[in-house]
Amino acid sequence: MASSMRQRQPQAGKEDGRLLRGEATRERVLDAAELLFADLGFDGVSIRQIAEAAGVTLGVVGFHSGSKLDLFKTILQRRVEALSSARREALRAVVARYGQSVPVREIMSAYIGPYIDVASLEDRQWHAYARLIAHMVSDERWYPFVKDLYDPVAREFLAVIRAARPEADEDRLAAAFVMSVASMLSIVASTVRIAALGTAAKGSTKPSPADLRSTLIDFCTGGIEAALHRPQGQR
Repeated sequence: MASSMRQRQPQAGKEDGRLLRGEATRERVLDAAELLFADLGFDGVSIRQIAEAAGVTLGVVGFHSGSKLDLFKTILQRRVEALSSARREALRAVVARYGQSVPVREIMSAYIGPYIDVASLEDRQWHAYARLIAHMVSDERWYPFVKDLYDPVAREFLAVIRAARPEADEDRLAAAFVMSVASMLSIVASTVRIAALGTAAKGSTKPSPADLRSTLIDFCTGGIEAALHRPQGQR
């Protein structure tokens, strides 16, 4: 028995090593694809480019990720859990503080804040992810693929707003919330223009997403508050 155990241990070690190397290769493929998709968009990237950027063969990309569309969806899915968890934690905190009367600004801060944190990281992969989903917001063909990733959390936030403001028109609230999300996502790609149109054009450096956090939250809060205060008889 001891002899057979000694014979199996080296084989087990080899298997563990293969698994670790395989996982490292998979992450390298995903990281390379994430950077390319963020820079060039889905249509501008080929599997060959991803393979070259990851330093692997075409077959390795296919083995670890399937088709280009499968790879794209995997990239989105692997980061959404961390972002959703941060949002839910922030929402629980404000609900615990205010009960059913949570101010809209606190709700939007809980939703927007985690994204701004991601967009402001020095980590190039998280920043690439932020740029990638900013590209996606303007292309509705991706909604069927991502609705199950992002909509459950969005519905939780909308439910808290409705609990605080039961008179809210649901359609106007949903529209205002989606417009707020679009504004949030565009912040990554808008800092250069904001600098060009503002005082930063006189010599200051462009603002970071973190610099714009308060302004963005105020803007989104204002839009939702306006939607909630719909004049009677007006849609």
